Amino acid sequence: MGLDLFDWYSSKNALPVIGWVGGNVLKQFRLTIDYPNQRIYWLRETDPDSHDLDQVGLTLRAEGGEYIVATVATKNGKPTVENISPGDKLIRVGELETKHATWGGIYEALHGKPGEFRVLLIERNRNRITVPVRVTAF
Repeated sequence: MGLDLFDWYSSKNALPVIGWVGGNVLKQFRLTIDYPNQRIYWLRETDPDSHDLDQVGLTLRAEGGEYIVATVATKNGKPTVENISPGDKLIRVGELETKHATWGGIYEALHGKPGEFRVLLIERNRNRITVPVRVTAF
């Protein structure tokens, strides 16, 4: 039996991990750390972006400077992306060549307004395929 993600991550730390705060949340705040009093002060500087996570629903993994589809996100029990499969190598998103691209650059290229399309070039079984995919609201 394997550990869930929180248990696995907790095993690497002095204290149990009960959650994460993503960078998309941190963008809204200025943090002040008061080390002597062991406190953190959060000052909201902007409103949250309700469309921050709207993008093509793919989870990627990096392998030697290239990006491979790890899974296709689902929404309401249905895949959000058609004609893409785990194991496909992502070659290009629009004009962005993904080899040695940054995570931020790739996810920015996959981001958009729900219903918009992004054109992906993938490699599957040594064949390159162009696939139009829709941005999903998450």
